[in-house]
Amino acid sequence: MIVSNPKADDAVEAALQGSPGTPRQPSLDLDRHWRSPPDRVTLSPAYRQVDVDGAAVVEIALGDHRLRLDQPVLLEPEIVPKPWGREIWHTGIEARGESRVRTNAGTLPVSQYLTLAPQRLTGSLPLVLLKILDPRPEPVLGDLYFETHERKQEVYVVTHVDPEAWPDGRGRIRFGMNQALRARYGDDDRFRADYLEAVRRYERVRRAIDAGEAVPDGDEAARRAAMEAFTELRELAVGDVVVVPTWLPHSLQHGVRVIEFQTPTYERYIISFAQRVLTQNHWDTDKAVANMRLDAPPPPRFDAPAAGIERIVGFDDFRAWRMTLAAGESRLLPAHPGYLLCMAVTGRVGLDGLALDPEQAAFVPGEALRGPRREHSARLRNDGSEPAVLLIAAPDL
Repeated sequence: MIVSNPKADDAVEAALQGSPGTPRQPSLDLDRHWRSPPDRVTLSPAYRQVDVDGAAVVEIALGDHRLRLDQPVLLEPEIVPKPWGREIWHTGIEARGESRVRTNAGTLPVSQYLTLAPQRLTGSLPLVLLKILDPRPEPVLGDLYFETHERKQEVYVVTHVDPEAWPDGRGRIRFGMNQALRARYGDDDRFRADYLEAVRRYERVRRAIDAGEAVPDGDEAARRAAMEAFTELRELAVGDVVVVPTWLPHSLQHGVRVIEFQTPTYERYIISFAQRVLTQNHWDTDKAVANMRLDAPPPPRFDAPAAGIERIVGFDDFRAWRMTLAAGESRLLPAHPGYLLCMAVTGRVGLDGLALDPEQAAFVPGEALRGPRREHSARLRNDGSEPAVLLIAAPDL
C-alpha cells in the first residue's frame, strides 16, 4: 500500500522551517480500508524540531510514543496461522492482522507510523511486503497451496530445512510444470487440458473428504499423485534463492522455512491444495491453468553492485540485495530516495543503536538514508567475530 497524508507532510516541513521546540499539532485521519468493515482513526501527533549532533531533525510525539524521522525502527511481526503452518508478517497491513514498529513506549501499528510523515519516511513509495513462511514439518500437512499470481512477484531466501523432514538437508519446492511430460505431449493445449482434468478429479475427492463423506482407501493419494505428476519439484538448501515471477505455479513444501519479499498485494489463484482451504470457498483452477507459465523458469542470476553485495532479484516493482559484512566491518546503506527494509539472516547487525538478530527486521526511513545524520543513521555494523548476512529490499534499489 502507498500511504499519503499531505497534512502530515506539511507539519513536518513547518517544524523544520520554524523555531526549534515549537510544536505543530495537526489532526490526521487514517482511513483503514483494509479492515472489515473499513473504519477511520484520527491521530493527534505533535511535531517539533530538535537538535541532534548539530543537525535539525523532527521528533514526533503521539501519546507516549516518541519517534524521530532520522532513526530506523525495529519491526514487530504479526503471526498469522495457516493450515500448513504460519506466516510471520513484518510489514503486513491486512484485515487478518497488522505488523507494528517498536517505540520507546511499546509498539505502534505500521499504518499509523507511516501516516505520521509519508514523504519523509517512504518517499510516497509502496511498502514492500516482508514476511517469513514457516511450514509445518509433516508431509502434505505442511505443503503450501499450489498457486499462481497475476500481479504479485516474490523472492524467497531459504533459512532453515527441517532435518527430520529432509534428513539430507535438501528440501523441496513444487516449482513450475514437468518439462519432460510436456515434451512427450508435444501439444501445450492438450497438456493444459489434461492437467486441468487431473486437478478437477482431485478436487472432487478433496471436497468429499472435507464434507465428511466416505472415500475409498487410497483414492485421495492416487488422484493427488496423478495431478502432481504434471508438476516439477526443485531441491532447496539453506541459502538458496527462489525467484517467483507472475503466473508461475509454485508451492513451498513442508519443513522449508524462507524469508520472502513480495509485491504488496494479496491476490492469488489457487490451483490445488491437499487440505481444506480456509480463506476462500473455491479453487481458481480454470483461470490459473489457462494463464500459468509452462516454460521452465531459469535459475536465478545475481549481479554484484559492490563487493559483498548480490542483487538477488530485480523486479519492476521492487529489488532485493543480499549483503555480507565481514567481522568488524561497517558499511553505509545506499542513499535511496524512498526507504529500505533490512532483515538479518545470520550474525548480529547493528544499525544506529538497533541490534538485528537473525530474522529480525528494521524499517529504515528515507530521512535516515539521505538526511543530515546519514553517517550515523544509515550505517550497518558487524561487531561479531563471524561474517553477518542480511537482506535489503526496496522499490528501485
